[in-house]
Amino acid sequence: MNIKFKRKHFLKELSNLIFFWFFGILFFTIFRIIFISIFYKSIQQEVDFAELLNVLFMGFRFDCTAVAYFLLLPFLFLLVLAPFNLYKIIKITRKIHQILFVIFSTLICVVTINYFKEYEDQFNNFLFLAIYDDKKAVFNTILEYYHPILNSLIIIITITIGLYIFRFFSDKKNIYQLFKKIRFKRSKYVFALLALVLFIFGIRGSVSSIPALRQYSGISKDVFLNKTIINPYRSLDYAISDFNRVNLLDGKNPFMKENEFEKTFTTNKVTDEITKTAQGPTIEKPKQIFLIVMESYDSWPLMDKYLPFGFSSQLNSIAKNGTHFTHFLPAGNTTIDSFGAIMTNVPNCGINLSHIGTINDPFDTSIFTQFKKLGYETNLYYGGYLSWENIGELAKYEGVDRIFSGVDGGGKTDTGGWGIEDEKLFNLVFKNTDKNKYSFNIILTTSYHAPYTVDLEAKNFPYQSTDEFPASMKKYYDGSMNLKELGHLWYGDKALGDFIKKAEKEFTQNLFCLTGDHYGRKFINSKPNLYEKSSVAFILYGKNIPKSINTTPGSHIDIMPTLIEMIAPKGFQYYSFGTSMFDKNKTEGIGYQKMITQNNLYYFPNEAKIQEIDLNSFKENSFKKNDLINKHNKLMALAWYYTKKGNKIKPIEKKTN
Repeated sequence: MNIKFKRKHFLKELSNLIFFWFFGILFFTIFRIIFISIFYKSIQQEVDFAELLNVLFMGFRFDCTAVAYFLLLPFLFLLVLAPFNLYKIIKITRKIHQILFVIFSTLICVVTINYFKEYEDQFNNFLFLAIYDDKKAVFNTILEYYHPILNSLIIIITITIGLYIFRFFSDKKNIYQLFKKIRFKRSKYVFALLALVLFIFGIRGSVSSIPALRQYSGISKDVFLNKTIINPYRSLDYAISDFNRVNLLDGKNPFMKENEFEKTFTTNKVTDEITKTAQGPTIEKPKQIFLIVMESYDSWPLMDKYLPFGFSSQLNSIAKNGTHFTHFLPAGNTTIDSFGAIMTNVPNCGINLSHIGTINDPFDTSIFTQFKKLGYETNLYYGGYLSWENIGELAKYEGVDRIFSGVDGGGKTDTGGWGIEDEKLFNLVFKNTDKNKYSFNIILTTSYHAPYTVDLEAKNFPYQSTDEFPASMKKYYDGSMNLKELGHLWYGDKALGDFIKKAEKEFTQNLFCLTGDHYGRKFINSKPNLYEKSSVAFILYGKNIPKSINTTPGSHIDIMPTLIEMIAPKGFQYYSFGTSMFDKNKTEGIGYQKMITQNNLYYFPNEAKIQEIDLNSFKENSFKKNDLINKHNKLMALAWYYTKKGNKIKPIEKKTN
């Protein structure tokens, strides 16, 4: 093969790789524009064209890194095998990677859009919860709620068009003709070197010393636009890294360095750091305590401006006749994260308790263990199945006396897969709660969850159409939630109200505690502020509970100490990461990556822009108080250690020469 022929083959294949690169960049640019167009209502700040271009350009940098990995092997094969005239292998390798790019990129982009619809983020830790979720329920939810036929059609069409474009433009001579005109001695090697340099810049996403990394991606003042910047492949990579950083059994504490941890926590046990002594009861000891954790029930339906919708009229009535804590955060963003923290009183620090299982002894902080010391039988009522997130075995390991699930209540809803309707769950509570026995009962509901299968008409949902919403409320509604979703929010409230009315008559010495497990990830419009998409309610209702709106800040880990301080005898010793909500010195509530104070709410995600909102004006502020992050990380560091390493605090082994 003569030199001229070799040069021709080399330049043609290099031209095909360059076309591959342009196709990949255009593919992700179109995806990003579609992504922004679908969720454009989520843009909360005034954004000009220049800022939008900056977002697209930063996204282009992340796209370069993703496309470069698909080009890596074909490009290396071209450089290494071209001198041996193995162009057949080079060509086949390139075509295989083109096919893989079209298929995998289409799939990940479609999944990203659907994932964002549910979690308002690209891939994150929640992705891995599916590993432990009820597979059948997940599958049924996808079939009934996430339009699998439409998504499949989009995937097939996109893959077909992508493969056709590669086939049609394969070996086209436009780029090759440009290279062909540039002729000088050893030009082939110059092209190869130039391509190598550009490839290195591409895989870094930068021509400067700073590569395209997550911590530099928050270039827009709008939070949503910042979430569209990172390429789906990079987003998935970060999700895996974040999950491993927190969950690997032999990993290092992600919240505090070892030497700093040893200086901060000087006792022999974690429980020594969180030992508390009850100050004496403030109410008559209730015979039955009902702690109701409501699926996806967040704070916004109880806010004054949304009350006329009538979605939370029952809970609103209860709140007005009890103590309503308005400045309250969930422990996490998923049910198992929040419920795990409520059950164990260990703050959710990003670790999935189903993943950890029983590697260490049961937590001394367990709410079941400590209420049994106060003379209560402990019960868990869960509307779903005990296989979900291994919740049955986890609760048993943490000391619960009795467990009742959806199976005990008659199985599942007619078409749903997550569990029985809330009414059936509450009937299960009545059936198995002895009014003559002291009992502590945690109730975890399931109905307000996709695929939303409750027959709302049979339950007398007052709305047949969104046109029937009160005129004063229509300004808040933009279609972000459909009527079925809103109807299930209403149904959860109705079932709860009916239960409490009946329970008050059935059990005369009772205390009701109500909270949501997490922000429901759904809002009546596309622009919830940080409070509306973060907070859950905490309500105490019962005999001797004062009628008040209380702005003391708190979170799920503060529920247990609040109850203990209300009913425990003076001098009762217990362990808690949280503090009673009635403690006059309480100044903050801590959730995972969030903190709330009397006046402000803060969100500090990994390597992203910190958000702060004023809880009086609901205006966003510039974050300045770094000491709050230190408080958050200190608590999380101790929680991570307790969860992963156990109760005993082992000093760092000193290295010897």
